[in-house]
Amino acid sequence: MSWIWSALMPHPPVLLQEIGRGREIEAIKTLNGIESMTAFMEKPDLLFVLSPHQPYSPGALFVNAAVNYHGSFAMFGVPNVKLDMISADGHELCAYLENSGTLVHTRAFEDLTRDQGSMVPLYFLHRAWGELPPVIISSPIGLTPQQAFAMGQSLALFKSDKKLALLASGDLSHRLTPDAPAGYEPDHATIFEAAVDEALKTSSTAPILSLDELTIECAGECGLRSVMVMLGLAGQSSKIEIFSHEWPFGVGYCNALWRNS
Repeated sequence: MSWIWSALMPHPPVLLQEIGRGREIEAIKTLNGIESMTAFMEKPDLLFVLSPHQPYSPGALFVNAAVNYHGSFAMFGVPNVKLDMISADGHELCAYLENSGTLVHTRAFEDLTRDQGSMVPLYFLHRAWGELPPVIISSPIGLTPQQAFAMGQSLALFKSDKKLALLASGDLSHRLTPDAPAGYEPDHATIFEAAVDEALKTSSTAPILSLDELTIECAGECGLRSVMVMLGLAGQSSKIEIFSHEWPFGVGYCNALWRNS
């Protein structure tokens, strides 16, 4: 059966009503996009999560090898909003990636409280499904964009008798408006957003790989590698549907879904 879908989802905690307390409505396109998109996301047997807020492993994919995961939104003032999930056995997948050319580093960290990259999208998937499937949580931040794309291509060839899905968590530019949290870079930030948008619409890495290093650096992104893995997994002949793309708080939030038909 293998991969049934891959989804790009943003991870701002303000999207949660318990945290936003009304401000989440400023990102209503994103919230509507999540609701519309999750209606098409079948619950898999195993969910492989890419989070840029897991530990950084230079030159490698970091895989969190904890037996179980748990976390709360205590950092954002709501400790009673919690998630608990079981870890899937990732040994076979990690070995496959290593043999395919992706270096993998593992350590175990059960507490996801500081990992909003996992916690926020998993909160919405938990709400949609009622219970989360076994998960493997990882970070592609240590990879170059080209390595992330190659990893996605390798994943596409991984065979399993289970239904697998990829959650590619990532916010885009953090510098899109004068009040953006990481400063304001209007030229570089908007060029970056347009390139990611075009790459997803065309299932092609060309718009992203044509960006110069300065533009990527000045965009202040944290989701580029997640996007590249998703593009590699989907393949150039596939269709990726964008459900929403906006930047209400000066940070690019995009919901996009590839379904393996």
